[in-house]
Amino acid sequence: MASLPRFQGIPDILYGTAFKFEQSASLVSEALKAGFRAIDTAGSRTAYQEDLVGNAIDSAITSGHVKRHELYIQTKFSPFKAGKDPALYPYDTAKSISEQVEESVASSLANLRTTYIDCLVLHSLYQDIQNTLIAWKAMEALVPSKVASLGVSNCDLESLRQLWEAADIKPVVVQNRFTEDIAGRPNPAMPPNLPYPLVSFDRDVREYCGTHGIVYAPWGLLWGNPSVLDDPKQILETAGQEIGVSKQILLYAIMRSIGGCEMSILCGTTKVAKMHETLEGLTKIKSYIAESDIQRKRWEDYARSIRDIIC
Repeated sequence: MASLPRFQGIPDILYGTAFKFEQSASLVSEALKAGFRAIDTAGSRTAYQEDLVGNAIDSAITSGHVKRHELYIQTKFSPFKAGKDPALYPYDTAKSISEQVEESVASSLANLRTTYIDCLVLHSLYQDIQNTLIAWKAMEALVPSKVASLGVSNCDLESLRQLWEAADIKPVVVQNRFTEDIAGRPNPAMPPNLPYPLVSFDRDVREYCGTHGIVYAPWGLLWGNPSVLDDPKQILETAGQEIGVSKQILLYAIMRSIGGCEMSILCGTTKVAKMHETLEGLTKIKSYIAESDIQRKRWEDYARSIRDIIC
């Protein structure tokens, strides 16, 4: 069996496919054309349609637009949740957790038309940490034959600490909901059943990630943080006008500049123009920072102002 390419690290930005459903193929195709080279998906059909994501990736590779080694494909093993339709899961929910992981990954490889997955993420935790560790050990068994790296999502600090200490193969990424709202103070304007951090802006988890060299990937960054996007001081608005990009793109870039831990951004826009605008805007910001020491220092001031809000 051919060995997997060496893990090269988490890309700066991924295209997220949650809740794209029947639009998944067309949107992933457009994202790849726009220049995205990292795709985040999952085998569970509760929020994803992984087979359509795979169709788009396969078409892009077959047409010569991209090569497989240029892509970073991240998918997830989603633990079964009571009350959900078992048919939405890519495994037999009556089997053991280890068998479920194997079946889920086999399904993902078939859906994505690939021989390996760049990162396999544990989509959520089990109520019992021991079951979480059983799932993780089953995921570890797939490295490096089918999977290059592992990550975890929707994870609190204590569970992350226990996972890290027990794991032989450490998580390279934590993908968590990023918001000022917390579990003890949910936002009534948001949809019910959303996960919440225990600490505002997930500060405790981000600190742990920074200490242990784990990449932090915030999801819900734009729609979940009006207090940052619409800050009364209009920091993002001011910086965006100066550089010539939207405040949303500014937030993407500033999140990677605030320090504390390395970050990878999830972008899930359904608008083709926004895909291009996002990637072009991030490039524009890099050029702005590199043009002069004055602009670099100004950027650092903008980043510091946002850091004061979320850190």
